[in-house]
Amino acid sequence: MRIKLVLRTIRNFILVLFLSLLVMYCSAIYSDQSTKNKQQRSTERIQKANARLTTPQIMRIKTQGFASYIGMESNQFEEKFGRPEATMNSAINVKWLLYNLDSSNYLKVGIDQYTQKICSIVVVGNLVSNNSKLRVGMSFKQLLRLSTLYANFEVSYREENFQFELSENDLNNHPLIGFTNGSYVIPYLQPNSKRVIALEFLDTGMLLKKNIYQIISRTPIPSQYQGETNWNQLDIMVPYDLMQVINTKRRILANTTLPVGDPLTQSAQRIISVLEKNPKRYLRASHANLLEDITSGDVGQNRFLSLSQGSFSKKLYQDVDLNTKNFEMYVIFPFYNATTFFEKTKLQQNVWDSLIASKTKKIGIAYDQGLLVIIINKGGN
Repeated sequence: MRIKLVLRTIRNFILVLFLSLLVMYCSAIYSDQSTKNKQQRSTERIQKANARLTTPQIMRIKTQGFASYIGMESNQFEEKFGRPEATMNSAINVKWLLYNLDSSNYLKVGIDQYTQKICSIVVVGNLVSNNSKLRVGMSFKQLLRLSTLYANFEVSYREENFQFELSENDLNNHPLIGFTNGSYVIPYLQPNSKRVIALEFLDTGMLLKKNIYQIISRTPIPSQYQGETNWNQLDIMVPYDLMQVINTKRRILANTTLPVGDPLTQSAQRIISVLEKNPKRYLRASHANLLEDITSGDVGQNRFLSLSQGSFSKKLYQDVDLNTKNFEMYVIFPFYNATTFFEKTKLQQNVWDSLIASKTKKIGIAYDQGLLVIIINKGGN
């Protein structure tokens, strides 16, 4: 009897051991297969990512106009155009030289503070460079006759390759054209008329800084040299630069220019003060958090907001003694350069037309560390 019990115990032990080994074996096979599948899917993703980093042959057009100055020392530009009438710093380590102030030929020349070479030239007026077919005011059809528009651009920067992918919106509103000297131009198009309202000639580094196109890369994008930002100067010069651009366009349209420092500017400044003091009182939580990050000096934010009536609490109007019937209010951030009005289609459609329209007689603009506030008097009184 005792022998049978021992034998039964041994048999049960062997059976349990066998079943345990079988389960472990099957589990190992499944785990191995799962790992292989994951590795295969991972490999497929890498292969697909690598496959995406290919660009059709881009036909660059002949270097012309202001494109010939990109990459040159600033003194070569000044030899032809003279010394600038004013200068302004930026939040992206570019120093801007301002030409033809208070005219219809406003011109901005960007100097990269690391290389000390011209990295951008922005044309917002009627100024035309010799031997250039590109000009402000040309139609989209004329642009297409000048160059094929490509959806993909592979570029080299600091010994790494990157690919810009342009969406349908990009191609229709701010396409990219390459020149044989390695520089580029972005023709900014007005959404309704489909005419060029500004031209920006620039190098690859500036393209990466602007971050207006989707970028595909096998490696991290090299960090940009960033010096100390002089916010005291920017708080004055960003509104000044924007007013120059606005009045340049108003002169071209034969509209009266808007005065700098209208009393509405004080109201705009009060809006900035109350927003910075208690943003959650007027904005939804996510917008308030972004605003706090930006006004604390974070210039690396990719998210962009253009808020108007309906996007913030009516308390904002009440607390600065304005009414929604007579005034339009816009809260825009992050904002560092007047060309943002050309880059963002929403700004073009919702704000820009009102700023340059003949019926607009008074506006107020205030700025602080990436936060722009604009007030438009609907009645002009």
